[in-house]
Amino acid sequence: MGSVELLTVCLVAFAAVFVLLSLLALIMRVIVAIFPQKSATGDPTVYAAISTTYQSLYPGTIVTRIEEIK
Repeated sequence: MGSVELLTVCLVAFAAVFVLLSLLALIMRVIVAIFPQKSATGDPTVYAAISTTYQSLYPGTIVTRIEEIK
């Protein structure tokens, strides 16, 4: 295989991956637009998981407040 053929194969592969990732990003945008994020009321299951994890890492601690950093 010549160097020109190898370069062509690499460029075609790069373009194909770029197009595929662009399509996936577009599909994700559509999904997020159709199913918007729920309100920020919080999920008790997530709070319990966070609290349990911190208690196992740092025994004797109590989680009093959980905030999302934006």
